[in-house]
Amino acid sequence: MNIARTTEPAAEPITLAEAKAHCRVIDFEDDDTYITGLIAVARLAIENMTGRTLIDTVYTQHVRTWQASIQIARGNARTVGSVKYDDLDGNEQTVDAADYGLVPYGDGAATLAFFDTFTDPDLLDRPGIDRIRIQFTAGYGATAAAVPETLRQAVLYLVAHYYDNRSPIGVNVNLNKLPLAVESLIAPYVIYLL
Repeated sequence: MNIARTTEPAAEPITLAEAKAHCRVIDFEDDDTYITGLIAVARLAIENMTGRTLIDTVYTQHVRTWQASIQIARGNARTVGSVKYDDLDGNEQTVDAADYGLVPYGDGAATLAFFDTFTDPDLLDRPGIDRIRIQFTAGYGATAAAVPETLRQAVLYLVAHYYDNRSPIGVNVNLNKLPLAVESLIAPYVIYLL
């Protein structure tokens, strides 16, 4: 199984103004582009560490074989847009939305469950190829206001950490590792996906 972002989020969990205030970069615009990039990097880092998606993002998950239920590979999955597959003739087919449903769990994980009305169609025989494509949206919502404040604060801490530590290596310097505060803030949100 593999997964790819189909669309990027329309917003970030924190604004440039919030990041600059946290980094104490006031009345200085030369680093605005750099800090904006750090916000996206910090969001992605938090998403990778937790297994969750912060701001609504569309993904396509590729699966090789039919199963009664398929674990969604990102936390906070909210909707399934489509389930498509390649039939025996190599034509793309779409599974009727009435044949499946998203089953969320309390920890943020979810599975795609196929109902009894669904009969596994035969798939085009292409060994090693993921023949089923699940498109879904994951995230807390479309805006920063939907993201838990704890995770927003973790993004702020990471932006400041990245801003202050611009190189991953150094000679005769004391490099700072990821702040323990970030690990503490995200710990309750970590999802262990298969």
